[in-house]
Amino acid sequence: MIEEPEADGELETIELVNEITGEEETYLVYDVAEIEGQTYYVLQAEADADRVLVLRREGESLVTLDEDEHERVISQLEEYEEADEDDDEDGAHRN
Repeated sequence: MIEEPEADGELETIELVNEITGEEETYLVYDVAEIEGQTYYVLQAEADADRVLVLRREGESLVTLDEDEHERVISQLEEYEEADEDDDEDGAHRN
């Protein structure tokens, strides 16, 4: 079963099977976002911080995205991140 990140800020980990090697790999659940009615997971490989995956939830599974969907989701995630940064900056100026 796929778990959401904990409310206390701790990152959950999940195990995924590498489709090429067949080996299990551990990923940190970096973010979960609802975009266009779909749930997307941003995962970071525990063994390689530079390896990041964006997967879509389908039932109890996480599936890879095609190129067009990947670009749309990344664009939306970047917009969310920019909005969060703007909110942080606005809050800092008010204090």
